[in-house]
Amino acid sequence: MPDAVRLLTAWAEDAARFADVLALQDPSWGARHHPFAGGRLVLCGTGMYVNRALAAGITAPIRPADIEVADQWCRDVGVPLAVDVTRLTTGASRRALEAAGIRPEPSSATAFTWPVGAALPDAPDDIVIRSVSAAALGEWQAASAAGWGHETADARRVSDAFVRAAREVDGDGMVLALDAADGRTLGCASLTVNGGVATLGGMSTLPAERRRGVQAALVRHRLGVALAAG
Repeated sequence: MPDAVRLLTAWAEDAARFADVLALQDPSWGARHHPFAGGRLVLCGTGMYVNRALAAGITAPIRPADIEVADQWCRDVGVPLAVDVTRLTTGASRRALEAAGIRPEPSSATAFTWPVGAALPDAPDDIVIRSVSAAALGEWQAASAAGWGHETADARRVSDAFVRAAREVDGDGMVLALDAADGRTLGCASLTVNGGVATLGGMSTLPAERRRGVQAALVRHRLGVALAAG
């Protein structure tokens, strides 16, 4: 399987695992996922961060009948139908989406690979990275909410539910950056490992702690974990 297809497939599988966990933890979100044109249509609920088809229309075409069924699945959850389209999406799939009135919204993503055998930069002396236990998950939730600016009750509800489910999926990949001197929280990040693909998830830094290398430390740590896992 080409690397790009393997990455997209892993991300679809990761999102589906997340939806399964969210559905068990809090059924009120209505989270679910369905096979869709060789990928997965992952629906986590209104307001949640993932409500779209991933890795679809690449190894199998998206057909008009697929779109009709998927649109109903989305209506059942209360979200519009959205499909990730990449340079790997087949022309037939693109045409089917356009014929159904689904229009593209431009976005960009950049993938980096760490050179085999290349050394990681030295870890900073003033920042410590540690995994978050389930019991201490509130620290990660607070750091994420502060870093992303989730100030309303609704935004915090979504963020906290997302973090709870992500902790179940990512395990020790959920980490906090702490000040080495006094142990205060500086930021947080996640790492999802699925087979041979390690995905560095979203990370955030508390506003008062920015511009001191927190995100660089979080990236370095997760690269090290990924490389150690092969």
